[in-house]
Amino acid sequence: SVKWAARPLHPMAKLFRAAVGVVVWASRASSFGKSDLLGIAGGGAGVCGIGTNMLNGNDRAMATFCDMKLDFWWNWGTTPLHSYSAACAEQTFMPMVWGARADIENVAWQAGKKFSSIMGYNEPDHYAPPIHPGGDYLSSGSFADNFHCGSEQLAENWQRMVIAYRRERPDGVIVSPAVADASGTASTGDYSACNASPQTPENHMFECPGWLLCFKRNVMRLQCGETNCWDAIDVIQFHAYLYSATSFHKTAQTWEDAWAEDLQARNGRTRKTLWLTEFAHAGTTDASDPDGAGRAFMRGVINYMAASPYFSGWSWFSQDKGSFASFEISGIVPTSPFWDSSLITSSGSLTALGEEYLSLCQARSGPSASASRAPEPSMISESRCRDCGQVLFS
Repeated sequence: SVKWAARPLHPMAKLFRAAVGVVVWASRASSFGKSDLLGIAGGGAGVCGIGTNMLNGNDRAMATFCDMKLDFWWNWGTTPLHSYSAACAEQTFMPMVWGARADIENVAWQAGKKFSSIMGYNEPDHYAPPIHPGGDYLSSGSFADNFHCGSEQLAENWQRMVIAYRRERPDGVIVSPAVADASGTASTGDYSACNASPQTPENHMFECPGWLLCFKRNVMRLQCGETNCWDAIDVIQFHAYLYSATSFHKTAQTWEDAWAEDLQARNGRTRKTLWLTEFAHAGTTDASDPDGAGRAFMRGVINYMAASPYFSGWSWFSQDKGSFASFEISGIVPTSPFWDSSLITSSGSLTALGEEYLSLCQARSGPSASASRAPEPSMISESRCRDCGQVLFS
């Protein structure tokens, strides 16, 4: 598996202040459901979206996004941050509960009234405070309440969210907390010290290598309706920033193997699928992608996920050089202080990366893109992607 160096900063300020908003929109979100996600995994398709704050308050950029006809977008908050003229802005928005919060039941209830999916905590396994004094926190693991994967309070917060959301929308898609997985263990590593870390500037762990496994064991003991609060989850999500598609293939296989119990519904677990909800090519500094490395990476990653029997969706991390700070990966020190993964410019134009992503999503995205069911678990050894791009870019 790919090893990431411990890093003090995450790529962008993910708007902690936005994450404490309350959903106020009245329309429905994307129309895919749980059965759709199981149906498209491995069928050459997947729900296709973007994660970005560059659409916030930008009507022209949002109009371009809507013209792309992608399945969803999200901004690390619980609501769009603008009253857009394009109807798809509300219809395709996916809320995220950025971290544990006292008003979780109200937020989840509001989300259930209006949105067909809800995403769990953002990078609770990772410590990433503001880049600049007074700035936004980057990962919810900067706070002990979220980092302590085995705490009773965190488990009960998750339980309250799931119950409130499902009470309003029984068929809604619940997406797990999103881990950064800086250690490359598929978040199944050692978590013995995580629950005691104060997560203060003076005393903290940069990552919890086994956060999601710890969380699974913690919330499985609680009941969320007809099942436990782990098996209420439909999708397991994670993030990855890498220099090559080949590196991602190794990362993806680590996740597929580590979470086989859930992906194959073994030992009484409900069947779940994987989403890669933040990914971008490390090292690309210009969204026009003059050397083609960013687009080659994008093709290789998406082709792998579309071929896998376990992935059912993904969303590209779309930020420009003003908000995408570079960081060290696997001992590789970046040569530029910034990277650029933007799909849409602030003026509403598609970049070269955006044009490639649109092409790939048009070919593979959406519940209707494939009517086939996912392959049986026995097919995993034969389902590795054969057309995923093996070139390395560093």
